[in-house]
Amino acid sequence: MKKILVVEDDKKVAELLKQYIGEIDPSLETVLFSRAAEAYRYAGAESVELFILDIQLLDYKGTSLAKQLRGLPQYKFTPIIFASALAGEELTMYRDVKCHSFLIKPFTKNEFIKAFQDALEMGSHLNPAPKTLRIEQKSFIFEYELPKIVYVESLGKKVIIHSNKDGHTLNQDSISGYSLARLLEALSSDNFIQCHKSYLINRSYIRRMDKQEMTVSLMRDDIKIPVGEKYRENLWR
Repeated sequence: MKKILVVEDDKKVAELLKQYIGEIDPSLETVLFSRAAEAYRYAGAESVELFILDIQLLDYKGTSLAKQLRGLPQYKFTPIIFASALAGEELTMYRDVKCHSFLIKPFTKNEFIKAFQDALEMGSHLNPAPKTLRIEQKSFIFEYELPKIVYVESLGKKVIIHSNKDGHTLNQDSISGYSLARLLEALSSDNFIQCHKSYLINRSYIRRMDKQEMTVSLMRDDIKIPVGEKYRENLWR
């Protein structure tokens, strides 16, 4: 079921938008949040088809949330609709986060329906289903969306896959009988690169590269991965 994420601190407005969306397409699941931080954690753990954001939220601004969402690889092109009374932010959001629409409150039902349907149609073209990695291990099957894999480390005869749980924390799965070379071949994506004899990383999560320390920081500054001398030229370029 496709998920629509509405982040709106006015409960009446949020419920009204949910009602409109249900009338447009009953198969869509509309998820409501009033706080940006909670919405961001949810988006990191789930797959969202379209975002509808207010600007004035209970914790921090929807404009900041939109920029955070654009920082997640899976939402680089996902449609964002702003629904706000703050018309002064309109130009900035079109320019900085490439939002699809900016509805100024109070807007009509027809205005919302048109913007929503256009955004949903655009999203279906820009956001095809993400590629996945499927690993069968005895009686277990591991399946990962490639954009959610942050890095992979090799420990002896097993690999540990570190995947994005909520935009801040990681899930870890230990898989035996796999080498990094075999896994890199299975990933078949230009986003992944070996940076050390024991590590593969997803380029999309790189935050900082330190050539003096020979490390790369992923997703958060405290997730530091060593860079091997053999691999640094390919990574730095």
